[in-house]
Amino acid sequence: MRVLVAAHDFYPDPGSGGTGRYVYETTKRLADRGHDVSVLTRRRGDVPARETISGVRVARYDLGVAERSAPQIAARLPGAVRTVRDHLDALPDPDLVSLQGTVTDPLVDLLVSDAVPRCATFHSPWPTEYRIRAGHEGRVSDTRRELNAALRARVERATLADCEQVLALSEFMVGKLREVHGPVADPVVVPGGVDAERYRPDAGVYHPMASPADHAETAAEDTTSAAVEPDGGDAATDFLTVRRLSPRMGHGMLLRAFARLARERPDVHLHVAGDGPLREELERTAADLGVADRVTFLGYVPDEDLPRAYATADCFVLPTRRLEGFGLATLEALASGTPVVATPVGGTTEILSGLREDPRVPTEMVVESVAADSLADRMRAWADLAPARRDAAGRACREHARQNYAWDRTADAIAAQYRNLA
Repeated sequence: MRVLVAAHDFYPDPGSGGTGRYVYETTKRLADRGHDVSVLTRRRGDVPARETISGVRVARYDLGVAERSAPQIAARLPGAVRTVRDHLDALPDPDLVSLQGTVTDPLVDLLVSDAVPRCATFHSPWPTEYRIRAGHEGRVSDTRRELNAALRARVERATLADCEQVLALSEFMVGKLREVHGPVADPVVVPGGVDAERYRPDAGVYHPMASPADHAETAAEDTTSAAVEPDGGDAATDFLTVRRLSPRMGHGMLLRAFARLARERPDVHLHVAGDGPLREELERTAADLGVADRVTFLGYVPDEDLPRAYATADCFVLPTRRLEGFGLATLEALASGTPVVATPVGGTTEILSGLREDPRVPTEMVVESVAADSLADRMRAWADLAPARRDAAGRACREHARQNYAWDRTADAIAAQYRNLA
């Protein structure tokens, strides 16, 4: 089957996010299964216009800076359309088009024959993402923001209407899809995945979070039942979050929660991996809260170092305030044997629900509400656990991720949906 994938971004291109990783992991596995896969995506940074990555043809077009407004997009569209048309002429005629969201989708939908079936993967509502980002940055008036959001909604809705099938990564995102765009015929949930061979407890030690001596017990994966120590261990607790520093991610709330915990526990430390527009504001917040010496802003962590960061942490925190469509970072932490504390937002609760009845997980992972006090309570509960109990929970976490969220399983489910259409 010849599959053409329209993607907003694609790993390992500069600035690629969770969607880019999803597209990379699924398309390379489709190629491994003998499918002929091409990806058309925006060009970011100093990357070739065309190349092959992991058996997948990648073609890129220029649209300038990240889309800021409808007039800016419109000004760049003619050139983008010409480039996309040239790429399509050079690529094999597809048996199926896979649309992965935002500005690339309507270009491909416009230029590929209507006779070719389309399958959309709905990662997140484009107009809602735009409202959150533009509202925080304050770079446009309320009226212009709503006009731009309405345009995005109209374009996204029209593209979805052209699709014979729609996939979503979570039941939460199915609900968002219907909330924003109304009835959509039978969306199918196909969760994302994780590479459990890459993210694992023995991934090593990532400076500055710990030294090998600090975490010798995680140097090798242990699937045996560990002796459970009483609660109240005195070992230091390293919390980690891996997030783009942007408005919906909840870093400010996390800092306030951590400050509450730090007043009671002098042995806790928070490591913030990721960069973004809120970096300076968050550093000021940490200083104002009096925890600047207990919070380390790691900045951008190279992809090759992320497994070590997850494996070294004692607990991963996902403090999302809005629109967590799925949560690949949650799975990466779980596969690394690192327990997760997460706000009750979006698809994350669906991932963690499978651990709720596991006796090896002694305390709840999902926070009661999206509030600093509730988040601090959950973090305190995990910090108060003896290391052996956290380790036992970590083994349960890894087992859950490996058994239920392998990328191969995701790719097989996607391929089955595609075969029904092509």
